[in-house]
Amino acid sequence: MLTKLSSLQSGTLGELLAVAKLNTLGYAAYISPEGAPGHDIIVVVDGQAKSIEVKTRQFVNRASEITRWPVDMNAKGNADFFIFIELDLRTLSPTFYLLTNSQARETYKNYSGGGNCTLPM
Repeated sequence: MLTKLSSLQSGTLGELLAVAKLNTLGYAAYISPEGAPGHDIIVVVDGQAKSIEVKTRQFVNRASEITRWPVDMNAKGNADFFIFIELDLRTLSPTFYLLTNSQARETYKNYSGGGNCTLPM
């Protein structure tokens, strides 16, 4: 039976997939140093470094299994962009959603002890 990856595994895989995708699209993208505050990836756009926070959620049968995207806006809210990844574990096929900081903030719901983004689909 197929089981989900740990949070650390899925997060690391998502960051690597995002960097690979950005590089195949012609952008210079790099994993940020471990523990870099507020972002996971740096990408160069028009000669300017931009920060990206990556959030990866995984599913076994249907993408509808993913109902929310936990985000700590206090720690991650200064990123220029957010990439949300739906990872189909049957095929390891990712679906990428790119939101600007303002778009992510528009979907953000703040709760006591945390918050979630819901993607506009």
